[in-house]
Amino acid sequence: MGKLTLDQGRFRLDRLTRALGWVLPLAGVMLAVVLLGESLLNAMARFPEIMGLFTLVALIVVLVAVTLSCMWLYRANANLHAAGVQMNHGPTMAWLWTFVPIATLFKPYQVVRELWTDSLRETDSFAAPATPLLGQWWAAWLIGTISLNASGNALFAQTSVGQQVMPSVAALALLAASFLFRAIVQRVNQGQQGLVDADVFA
Repeated sequence: MGKLTLDQGRFRLDRLTRALGWVLPLAGVMLAVVLLGESLLNAMARFPEIMGLFTLVALIVVLVAVTLSCMWLYRANANLHAAGVQMNHGPTMAWLWTFVPIATLFKPYQVVRELWTDSLRETDSFAAPATPLLGQWWAAWLIGTISLNASGNALFAQTSVGQQVMPSVAALALLAASFLFRAIVQRVNQGQQGLVDADVFA
């Protein structure tokens, strides 16, 4: 299948944005429930088969959210390339950096910041201050993922910190990150839909 035209790309981006509008919050809430576990749902904990089914459904929803987010990153980046915007990242690496060790700590932020600035006609200088929304999202994401990984580390796994504190921190941080990324996705989509015929895309 050939490359999409810019109009087709904008339509695809809008569809992905609409889907993420409900998938991201749902994934964040379900993941938080699973991580908080018995401390939040004592009643459900009495029925392990129900909690097990809920965890399976939550995992599926999270995987769908991750897949759609990767597709959204690819499409948002590809649209800007199709419009002739000079960028530092290509469509494939726009989502692939998320899965590269070490680089995942900073490259996804750079990718999303570039999408934000080029879609909304803001300055593309990294010396200039970014919108607080980007920093809040990235801080929440890092805190959540680091806390989640630390909770399974052998040094913490058998301690109250690893069993209660870290999962709770991860749950709340990742929940916040899901809503913040949803706001970013919607704002970037609005920028590309509204400015595609303006001189920024010339």
